[in-house]
Amino acid sequence: MKKTIASVWGLAACVAVLSAGQAAAQPREADLSPHEALRAASAQRAAQRSGIEQERKQNLAQRKQTEVKCYRLFAVEDCLRDARNEWRQVETRLRAQEVQINDAERKEKAQERLRQIEDKQSSAADAAGPAGAASAASATVRNPPQGGKPAAREKSPGTVVLRDREAQERASQQRARQSSQAAEQSAREKESAERAAKARQRQLDAEKASEARRARRDKEQAQSAADGHKPAASLPTPP
Repeated sequence: MKKTIASVWGLAACVAVLSAGQAAAQPREADLSPHEALRAASAQRAAQRSGIEQERKQNLAQRKQTEVKCYRLFAVEDCLRDARNEWRQVETRLRAQEVQINDAERKEKAQERLRQIEDKQSSAADAAGPAGAASAASATVRNPPQGGKPAAREKSPGTVVLRDREAQERASQQRARQSSQAAEQSAREKESAERAAKARQRQLDAEKASEARRARRDKEQAQSAADGHKPAASLPTPP
């Protein structure tokens, strides 16, 4: 059993070293554009998920090998219980790592959506500035103001401030809507991940109950076979 524990933790150490090496091989985030940083983070998460899946498969294979050895021992149930506890500890750790990776991914996606929204709004504002000024100048040439009053009103500080304030309010409302949508999407993804984790846990519990029933049945069969081979009681001596 000690060899099993050492094997499992040795595998975990290898995965950790591999993840660390991949992280070190990635360029510094400060040297990457936002798009490149997002791609690098996505690749790193994919590598981490691959390592987790590999460790999960090897953990299950190790458990099955240990169970085969347990059936050769006298204390079958104790051996099986220890093997399954070790497997469950590793599985719990792997699920916790998956939850952390999924949470980080959801946060990055939400931040990326907000960044894209802000970039679009900034680009629209920059494009609207010169275009708006050119359009206003063209309209002034085509339709010269009469008496100077309309033009003065259009260029008055109060009108400009009001328009800027309205534009800022519209942009703020748009950002709030986009942020709310991103938060709702993140909440839906989190709820979906939690449902998947609960389903996996139910499956593990069902497997555990099935294995307990099988071990109990095997023990009863072994006990029945042992009882059937006991020598029969001798008949009384006739008078």
